[in-house]
Amino acid sequence: MGSCPCKQPGRSIARFRSNPSGSGLCGWPAALRRLPIAELLAAHRALHPIPQRPLRDPWEMVNTFLDPCAMCAGTIYWAGIGRVLYGAEETALLALTGDHPENPTLALPCRTVFASGQRPTEVLGPVPALRDEITALHRDFWQ
Repeated sequence: MGSCPCKQPGRSIARFRSNPSGSGLCGWPAALRRLPIAELLAAHRALHPIPQRPLRDPWEMVNTFLDPCAMCAGTIYWAGIGRVLYGAEETALLALTGDHPENPTLALPCRTVFASGQRPTEVLGPVPALRDEITALHRDFWQ
């Protein structure tokens, strides 16, 4: 998985990918070190600015490969990130993984999670031009 927080369209501040080992996450609570997913890393960076580049404004956007899962959407919401752009639907991943024990997909689109909140979160996606490329990456990984 991959995620990229941006201050404005086309200007990423950092890039993250899922890190199953949890390495490099010293100081994080143990429960979070076991869940080092890209969206969580991006949201954590939004709450804790990059030392060399002080955060002056809230992150405007997180770009991610897939429709953020319910847990990622909640993390994005609580980090105060107001816009999400994703390339492919979570159902595209479910079609590849089926009942794989390492990806028990929760069928709950991020739009549903964000609509339950008290502040708006704009959701852009899926992006049809990216769907095939994204699903190909995941197909290679899960097979």
